[in-house]
Amino acid sequence: VEGLIAGVAEGAPPNLAEPALVALTSGGKRLRPLLLVLSARMGEPEREGLLQAAAAIEVLHTATLIHDDIVDGAESRRGAPTTVAEYGREIAAATGDFLFAEAFSKLSGIGDPRLVRAFAVASVGLASGELEQFRANGANVEVEAYLEHIRKKTAGLFQVACVAGATLGGLSLVQIDALASYGQALGIAFQMSDDIMDLVGKPGLMGKGIGTDLVEGTVTLPVIFALKEGDAATIRRVLADPSPSPELLEAGIEAVLATGAIARTEAWARGEIDAALRDLALLPNCPEREFLESVASEVVGRDA
Repeated sequence: VEGLIAGVAEGAPPNLAEPALVALTSGGKRLRPLLLVLSARMGEPEREGLLQAAAAIEVLHTATLIHDDIVDGAESRRGAPTTVAEYGREIAAATGDFLFAEAFSKLSGIGDPRLVRAFAVASVGLASGELEQFRANGANVEVEAYLEHIRKKTAGLFQVACVAGATLGGLSLVQIDALASYGQALGIAFQMSDDIMDLVGKPGLMGKGIGTDLVEGTVTLPVIFALKEGDAATIRRVLADPSPSPELLEAGIEAVLATGAIARTEAWARGEIDAALRDLALLPNCPEREFLESVASEVVGRDA
């Protein structure tokens, strides 16, 4: 799969080959391809189609990260400059577009229109979720609106990874539905864990500094809870300031940490993990299922 992912850059136009290769080999977790492969291997997938689909979902994920960084004006990711910071907006946008097209090119080569349809639906959700988050930056965001956009933006690719894998493996509709529910719950918990780490994690571990979401005006679940429980005025000052001073940012983070927001978010994420594990109970007892259970158990409380 790694060779297929890196090989995508070889077919890029000359001015996009380097940024595409850098983006594709920048050290991602490869969690989505892993979910796809594990889901497929509960059945009997055809090897070449499985490898192409696993590569396609990582290429699509990389494309979305590039576009996200353009929208957010992000300067670093995974401890290195973002594509937009290194190469500029035009090259970054073109690189993201190229990778998006290549992902669907790989899918079309498999010859199963169900996969193309599933990826297309997830892609529409990704775009919609990113737009909703951008429009909500710094605004009053309720829990349900937050959940809706992370279902689209983050959980959608987790879900389609599981659905695509299960489809390639020839699993039953009941089993595909169970894996779809698992993927969505896992993706929601993953995003909530990221939200927590943005406030309490180690700088550089995720490729960004502490409080990046606050600086960008992104209203995450801990912030929603803290706005209702604590020093809302200080938190709103940070959210409203496009370039808050280190002192103001620290005050904003401390205002969130002084409430029960982190504990409440972690509890919610653990509830999603419990739901994900219940969904897996509908699947055959096999090594792949055990691995999926381990993946879910590691999401909350992870370091990166």
